[in-house]
Amino acid sequence: MAVSNVNGSTGTNASANSLGAASAEELSNRFLTMLTAQMRNQDPLNPLDNAELTSQLAQISSVTGISQLNTTMQWLGYSMGSLQATQAASLIGRKVMLSGDGLTLAEGKAEGGYVLSIPVESAELVVKNADGVEVARRKLDDVEAGVHAFAWDGKDGKGNTLPDGEYKFEVQVGQGTEVGAAPPLTVSQITSVRPSSGSTTVVDAKGNIVNLSDVYQVW
Repeated sequence: MAVSNVNGSTGTNASANSLGAASAEELSNRFLTMLTAQMRNQDPLNPLDNAELTSQLAQISSVTGISQLNTTMQWLGYSMGSLQATQAASLIGRKVMLSGDGLTLAEGKAEGGYVLSIPVESAELVVKNADGVEVARRKLDDVEAGVHAFAWDGKDGKGNTLPDGEYKFEVQVGQGTEVGAAPPLTVSQITSVRPSSGSTTVVDAKGNIVNLSDVYQVW
C-alpha cells in the first residue's frame, strides 16, 4: 500500500514542476514587458540609468532563481519521501531494535539491547516482572561503546524457567566508582508501513507507531 501511494504522487510531482516553471517564465515575461514599455516611454533627455537597469535585471534574475530553487526543493522533498517509504516497506516482517525497556519472553527466549556512548568496565542485565520485582540478573560481556544485543533464556537466579510474557529490564553499568544505567533497546517485529504527509512511519507487532529515525538496528 505504501508503494502505490508513493508512486501515485508522480503526477503531483509533474504538476508541481510545471507550475514552478510556468511561474518563473511568467515572471520573466512580465518583467520584460514592463522594461520594454519603460524604455519606450522614457524621457530622451533623461534616459534610463544603466545602474538602475542593471539593478532591475538582477532583481528579476533573483526572483526567477528563487522560484526555480523552490521547485527543485519541492521535487527533492517528494523524492526523499518516496525513498523513505521504499526503505520502510523493506522492514516489514523484520526485527528491529527501538528505544524501550520491554522484554518479551516467548518459548523460553527473549531479546533486547542497550547503547553505550563510551566503554565501561562492567555491564549487568536486570530483569523485572510486571510488578517491578527483580527476577533475574546476569553479567553482560559487551562493554565497548556502541549498540549491543543480548538474549535471555528466561531463567531466574536459581535456574528456574519463568513463564512466557512481558517483562521489563535495565542494564546497569559501572565505570570506576560511578554507577549508571545504559539506554535500553526493545526488540520488535515490523508488521506494516504507514505513510503520512510529513514522514513515513512503521507499525510494530504491538501496534506501536515508530519513526524510522528511532530504529537502531535491523535484522
